Amino acid sequence: MNREPVAAVILAGGLSTRLGRDKASELLLGRSLMQRVIDRLEGLVSEYVVVTAAGQTLPPIAATAPLRPVEDAYPGVGPLGGIYTGLSMMNTRRAVTVACDMPLLQPALLAELLRLAPGHDAVVPLNGLPEPLCAVYAQSCLPAIEQRINAAAYKVTGFFDSIDVLYLQPEDWRRFDPDGLSFLNVNREEDLRRAEALLATNTAKSPLPREGEG
Repeated sequence: MNREPVAAVILAGGLSTRLGRDKASELLLGRSLMQRVIDRLEGLVSEYVVVTAAGQTLPPIAATAPLRPVEDAYPGVGPLGGIYTGLSMMNTRRAVTVACDMPLLQPALLAELLRLAPGHDAVVPLNGLPEPLCAVYAQSCLPAIEQRINAAAYKVTGFFDSIDVLYLQPEDWRRFDPDGLSFLNVNREEDLRRAEALLATNTAKSPLPREGEG
């Protein structure tokens, strides 16, 4: 059965204040964080829309689908502006939306979010609180996001009350990601070391094999 094409929106333009350097280019066991995120998305999406800060230079990236950097239309607004920018610039109706500092995304979980997406504006895992940067959004979210931005209400989950959100409960998402590795983001040096240890010990599952591999 043919699946509707979906994009990946990757937020890469954050200030990285806690790590102190550009996270997209930060190396993790010899591969940039951005490349590791791309690796986890390969085979799931038909295009990559990478939302960057003004003047930001991305690291070299290998991807099988077209990749397009776009400058954040709402700098200073945080992830909400990045989500809006990515959704408005993609060529599909839906997107897996993640941050560039999430190197342990589990493809099986992302595939499940996409499976559940038809009929909803968004599919978002609940992990105590919603995980808005490991989610699927449709372009139908754009009016609600724009309304929040115009009201200077920048909380990233603030528009959820205005859309149809399917929340994936822990007992459901843990079938695909038992340890919640998808939600680990690299904000500090200790996060980087933890991600390295998980990858080095093969605790973090491998990405889906690319076409022709495995």
